[in-house]
Amino acid sequence: MAGIDYCHANIQQRELFSYTKSTLAETMVKLKEKFHLSGCVVISTCNRTELWVSGKTDISLVDMLCDGKDLSNEEKSNIFIQREGMMAVHYLMELACGLNSQIFGEDQILTQIKDALLFAREQHTIDTVLEILFRDAVTAAKKVKSNVRLTVADRSMAVATIELLKQQFESLQGICCMVIGNGEMGRLVASELVKQHCKVMMTMRQYKHQDVMIPGGCRVLNYDERVEKLSEQQIVISATRSPHHTLKYEETAQILSQKPIVLVDLAVPRDIDPELEKLDTVTLYNVDDLGDLSREKDQQQIQKAKRILSEYEQDFEDWYDLREWIPTIEKIGKQTSLDIVGRTKKQLKQLSIDETQRYQFRRNMDIASQKAVMKLLFDLREHLDREEWKRCVIGLEEAVEQSKRKEFA
Repeated sequence: MAGIDYCHANIQQRELFSYTKSTLAETMVKLKEKFHLSGCVVISTCNRTELWVSGKTDISLVDMLCDGKDLSNEEKSNIFIQREGMMAVHYLMELACGLNSQIFGEDQILTQIKDALLFAREQHTIDTVLEILFRDAVTAAKKVKSNVRLTVADRSMAVATIELLKQQFESLQGICCMVIGNGEMGRLVASELVKQHCKVMMTMRQYKHQDVMIPGGCRVLNYDERVEKLSEQQIVISATRSPHHTLKYEETAQILSQKPIVLVDLAVPRDIDPELEKLDTVTLYNVDDLGDLSREKDQQQIQKAKRILSEYEQDFEDWYDLREWIPTIEKIGKQTSLDIVGRTKKQLKQLSIDETQRYQFRRNMDIASQKAVMKLLFDLREHLDREEWKRCVIGLEEAVEQSKRKEFA
């Protein structure tokens, strides 16, 4: 994998690699076709953009992601991280649990990884290796969430936003807030504000009124009326997937300069024009200001989580290592079944059954024999170390080939 995230790139740099759903679909299909990839998945969130690829490629994944973007090699080396093999597997397992998130232990990343997997399926860009890896990471994260309790119960960006706001106001009760955007993040933030007894209005475009669930306790505001309602607000939070600013300097500066207001931009690319921060009355935050919660008190729980993850990492490694041997094992099973069926021809002819039944009997015997041999070879892995097992399979393959040569000699 190759990726850009909040640890190594600021929000301006991450904006270069943010996608809408349509542009993400186009990018994934283009990458798969242009670079002849077996499979690819892209994780795209406000904190990271990562390209995951299975198999070998002559072109670096960083160059693939930067295709068409004007970045120097020095910039690429400074802001991108690359991982491969089990290092990449280990990273994805921890990522799905929120252990590598800016908001430590957050739950939203698990949903984002599931969504990335589903989206790759829909675009037909995923292959078996990435399918198994991402499914294992999701399953492992769910087990961690069920068995490990981190210090802070809810570490989502929405809750972190509330904590940030509490540093600005003695109490949030009764404060007038506007939430721009009714996607998942907008709804989560609005719900948290309602819990704090804020007076919350949420913007909605007219054509979406019947399609979107508004959190209880929120008033609905037509998106086009957001600017004229700004003067009534003490807090404005924007969290859309729009490629354009929801609050533009030229449209809002005069209104926002009248009294103090806190703006929180939870979008990448950013929703709120950064120029607004120049106003003395405006306090502007973005996702990079949410900060990281202390991990010191979580060390025992982190180690417990890592023990769970290591089991899933080992299972994936075993599966990945085994997959190259499946054709060999199938060949051994097939040749063995042919030998068994051949040895029973005489007995079959003596049975009082018609030719159709005889054919079906041979077919069932063929299938059963193959499955029995393959199961024995797979189960043998539990009793031998990896190299011994490989030598055993190689020996059986040579024995099968020798038997075939004798048969046709």
